Amino acid sequence: MAYTFLKREGLEYVIFLKLLNQNMSEIHNTISNQTTQDTWTAVDEYIEQHLIAPDPILTKTLLHTEKCGLPGHLHVASNQGMLLAMLIQMNQCKRVLELGTFAAYSTIYMAKVLPEDGYILTIEGRDTHIALAKENIDASGYADKIDARLGRAADVIRSLPADTAPFDFIFIDADKQSYPEYLELCLAHSHSGTVIVMDNVIRAAEIINPENQKPSITGLRDLFTALQNHPKITSCTALQTVGSKGYDGFALAIVK
Repeated sequence: MAYTFLKREGLEYVIFLKLLNQNMSEIHNTISNQTTQDTWTAVDEYIEQHLIAPDPILTKTLLHTEKCGLPGHLHVASNQGMLLAMLIQMNQCKRVLELGTFAAYSTIYMAKVLPEDGYILTIEGRDTHIALAKENIDASGYADKIDARLGRAADVIRSLPADTAPFDFIFIDADKQSYPEYLELCLAHSHSGTVIVMDNVIRAAEIINPENQKPSITGLRDLFTALQNHPKITSCTALQTVGSKGYDGFALAIVK
């Protein structure tokens, strides 16, 4: 049938060739994207092998999370976890607030570098996640530094006593549509010099796709608008990232 169709003259022949070229282009893009992702993952593995020493506690956390059937793509990559830990060390942070615990991989990564009197309040909205997170926290040996709570992050933060000490480091990795709200709540519990990291703010460039009006994307656009010239922030930037978790990025702000 294809051969007979190709022998025909006129518009139908042109349409067939256009469709053929379009399909081949889509196939090429799919292969190219997969090749790119494979490369990003391979580079992440190279970085981990050369720069990040194996940690039996973190490895155990990942294995237990996988065993329990939770998706591994939801936790930060090891090089990203190391970045969080380094930011905490660089700023000599003692008090950490984390919105979005998942299985506590990032929580444990941060707890490792806190001083003896360090403290992490981590908040998770899903009961299945917080149950697993608490198992991982208990097995990590850092349970005395970690306060894991179940609930919507905004509600938990609003319920904190008025005399709660401000946090030195804040990591926001929860539902994206609520990022603008989380930013304001976190600023109310920060001090001059507090570092705020907001994860997954690029979403494979969907933030600049005007056709994407999903709440998670519009929430991130509202976040960027809120960060722009915010009176309580002394400096802020955002970085695109690629790696085993795909194409995304994070925003980084310092409180005035």
